Amino acid sequence: MIASIKDNDELQLNAYCDGELDPASAIEFERRLANDESLKARYSRLLSLRRAVRALPLFEVPPDLRARIDSKLDADRPGQAARPRPRSWSFQALAAAAVFGAVIASSVMLTIERYDLREDVARQVVAGHIRGQLAPQPFDVASSDRHTVKPWFTSRLPESPQVPDLAAQGFALVGGRVDVVGRVPVATIVYKHAAHMVSLTTLPPGQSVSDQSIAGYNVRSWSDEQFTYIAVSDLASADLASFERAFSAGSPVPEVK
Repeated sequence: MIASIKDNDELQLNAYCDGELDPASAIEFERRLANDESLKARYSRLLSLRRAVRALPLFEVPPDLRARIDSKLDADRPGQAARPRPRSWSFQALAAAAVFGAVIASSVMLTIERYDLREDVARQVVAGHIRGQLAPQPFDVASSDRHTVKPWFTSRLPESPQVPDLAAQGFALVGGRVDVVGRVPVATIVYKHAAHMVSLTTLPPGQSVSDQSIAGYNVRSWSDEQFTYIAVSDLASADLASFERAFSAGSPVPEVK
């Protein structure tokens, strides 16, 4: 009975993701989804898998491999070339198909692992922002002076980011803190826009985090030659995009010696 219920859940879950449920069934399924943590987790995993598969690059079969597979599949005895018959799989053809399947499976798993890693980084950065919001103050060093915040980072981290003054653009510098992402200490610059805090965490270059919303906070990411930047705030996405433009256009701050 339990197995039957789970099978039905899987059918409904896939139908819901494909938009195949009628409106009444979709509303009922969304109600269950909101109250069933196990079902919600399976829904999230399915969405992650679908996004990962859609992100796979197109795989072009090498011409020589295609020719060998076609040769094995279409080989006929002399005099029977024009007469169709059921195709039989030879050992070589099965081996070629197995190699092709292994390549696709490896690509899927690698993409899923990379996607999960990116999502985990985003979740850790958002968690740092939330911890800052719950603390008595969201920074370790409180200052609106970039010449104070920048040296503070320099004395604590191997690489410290530029700390532009964005007050004229509506984002006032209020301080900075050190967060830990993937067991590595990283710099987080804290700005304020009206009543909203913006945490800007800097990671080594080459990392990738998708723009998204986590736990009610918007996440926006961009990169330059020095860092990958991840901005987190309860600001609207458009305001966070304005913050990115303002920060990217900010003049580099010289090292204070």
